[in-house]
Amino acid sequence: MVAMNVLAQNQEVTIIAPYQPSIGDAVKINAQPVMPDTTIALPPMSYSITSRVGATDFEITPVKPALIDIKIPHELHRNYLRAGFGNYTTPYFELFTNSLSSDKYAIGFHARHLSSAGNIDDYATSGFSHNNVSLYASRYLRKLAISGKLDYQRDVVHYYGFKPDDDTLYTIADDELRQRYSMIGGEFSLATIQQRRSNKNFDAGVHFYHLNNLNETSELNIGTNANFNSQTQFLDFVQNQELGIDLALDYYHNADSLNSGNALAMSLTPYLRLHMGYLQLRLGVTGALAADSTSNFFVYPDVRADYQIIPDYLTFYAAVTGGLHRNSFKEIINENPWADPLFPLGFTSTSYDIKGGVTGKIDQLFNYNFSVSYASIDNMLYYNNDIISAYSQEVAANFGNKFTGIYDDTQVTAVSLEMGYSQGDRFDVLLRGAYRDYKPATQAKAWHKPKLEVALLAHYNMGEKLTVSGELYYNSKTYVQTRKDKMLIIDHNKAYVDLNLGAEYHFSKKIAAFVQCNNLTSTRYYRYYQYPSQRINAMGGFTFSF
Repeated sequence: MVAMNVLAQNQEVTIIAPYQPSIGDAVKINAQPVMPDTTIALPPMSYSITSRVGATDFEITPVKPALIDIKIPHELHRNYLRAGFGNYTTPYFELFTNSLSSDKYAIGFHARHLSSAGNIDDYATSGFSHNNVSLYASRYLRKLAISGKLDYQRDVVHYYGFKPDDDTLYTIADDELRQRYSMIGGEFSLATIQQRRSNKNFDAGVHFYHLNNLNETSELNIGTNANFNSQTQFLDFVQNQELGIDLALDYYHNADSLNSGNALAMSLTPYLRLHMGYLQLRLGVTGALAADSTSNFFVYPDVRADYQIIPDYLTFYAAVTGGLHRNSFKEIINENPWADPLFPLGFTSTSYDIKGGVTGKIDQLFNYNFSVSYASIDNMLYYNNDIISAYSQEVAANFGNKFTGIYDDTQVTAVSLEMGYSQGDRFDVLLRGAYRDYKPATQAKAWHKPKLEVALLAHYNMGEKLTVSGELYYNSKTYVQTRKDKMLIIDHNKAYVDLNLGAEYHFSKKIAAFVQCNNLTSTRYYRYYQYPSQRINAMGGFTFSF
């Protein structure tokens, strides 16, 4: 409502009426928008290109492609037979029988025979035979692997290390020189299968063997080896940490025609392994017990460090270790089958062995390992001809054709080098060498220990049909102690080179022929004093897969 005031005759009148709002006319802009023309006319242009080579100092270095070893699936066979015959009347037979590939189990059988009836000119009968039969099996469970093996071995050798024509006072029949070793043994192990989520693992086993010969010498061994380890977290700044313990226990019962006795060797090694990226450490200590007629306890370091300068290509390592070792009769005859049946057995203790080196590879094909070491060894074992028994009642011993053991404390400085080149299955070559300087405490020389040993091994696959291989060995001269005119003198075995070559031709995937030639230089060398090797030895035969 709107109120209005009107003046009349000096009176004021107020009129109230409804309000009617209104909008005035708007003033409009009549201008229209105009778009400007942005088209620009380009003036005509002409040009030309002149090409020329510019100088540059940049050179591209070719990069070798990475080697990718692609495994092509091939047909598997359960059986593999290899048989041949060589000069010196040398038959050879070897059979492997295995189950096919399986993630649940594996079972196999192996048999081998190698013998020779050939003689060495001027020396006594030198025939030998080596026979072995073994059965092995494994069972794979979800978290465990169970393995077992039974083994029988029978070896025959002759103590041929003398010239019968040099001594006409005695006539020795071949049976008097014959020695036969028979051994049966086995082992059983139980181990966890490594899994990502598993941080506790173990690998434990038991083993045994019984060995005897024709001279009433026997050895019984029962032992166990175990490793227990667990992932742990002692140090926050270390990525992976493993706490573990190694256990070894061996009992021996030895008997010969004169004596019998027992021996016990036990060691316990707790350790901590640290993985810190480029640096890996193993920190441990070993406590060991040696017991036979007396008992002794030893403590050894067990420390190792690996530092990767360039992962996989350059790694420096250093270690300080030690350990206790039992010189068993089995180990001795495997190394020297002409050992005297009354061989003295004992313990060897390495107080410390300090080693440092560098390892890695230059590219995908070439790898290397170089090291130097210094060790202090108590009661190191040396072989020497049994000249001490020259006046014993056993006739064969008068010729010094058996070996006895001499123990002496020794300092050993060693330098070793290993280099390998490999192109997968096509070609590979390995060079391995070691120089060792022995310093015995009381003996004049390190008997039968070469200072320098070198081996060169090569394998070349010439397509799908022909494969050739070669081996070259060099051993420097070794010193021995012998008797001449009832006087002890020092003599030596000359340095020697042993060259072996072999070839195999495949007629098909199942049948092949092979030839193997050993000692191609036809050198009569002596690994042990008075025991020459056969000269050139050639053998040919066939292989069958079925």
